[in-house]
Amino acid sequence: MSEAALDLERLLERLAAGAAAPDGSPSVAAVLNGNRENALRFLRTPYAARAVFVPQCLRSTTACRAEQRGSEYFCQQCGECKIGRIVKRAGELGYLGVRILKGGSALARLLGEARPKAVLGVACGNEGALGLLACERAGVPALCVPLSKDGCADTDVNLADVLAVLEAELPPGSGPKALRPI
Repeated sequence: MSEAALDLERLLERLAAGAAAPDGSPSVAAVLNGNRENALRFLRTPYAARAVFVPQCLRSTTACRAEQRGSEYFCQQCGECKIGRIVKRAGELGYLGVRILKGGSALARLLGEARPKAVLGVACGNEGALGLLACERAGVPALCVPLSKDGCADTDVNLADVLAVLEAELPPGSGPKALRPI
């Protein structure tokens, strides 16, 4: 197996290990399978054609300074949660942008507005599975970094995993042809 294929396998295994509900939950299993199915197409998409969607529950409920507009929040990079670091790194890499969603129902609308060629999502198992399905219906490959702490507020994610997916890319036509099944 090539070094690129091994790196990709390691990354997918880290995402699977970091899921908040590694108990065989059907939604988490769907996210992990979706990640495996979408990985190559996602990684072959240039940064400038990718968007990032994160849940509002990742914000700090006591200190967040994000501006709320409609069904989204706009990060002010106050440093009180991990979203600011995700926004900063995505901007440095030239991503289309980072959207902080109040709920998964906004995803279909945002896919139509932003028109990304690939999506990186951060979500709990249920929202991640729904988000992957919405992206699949839109023909957009998506990877989901599962939350490491679930809930409807003050959740958490492994920032190193999010940054690893943000930074990962394969030039078109490179890398493995397929990944081994889970």
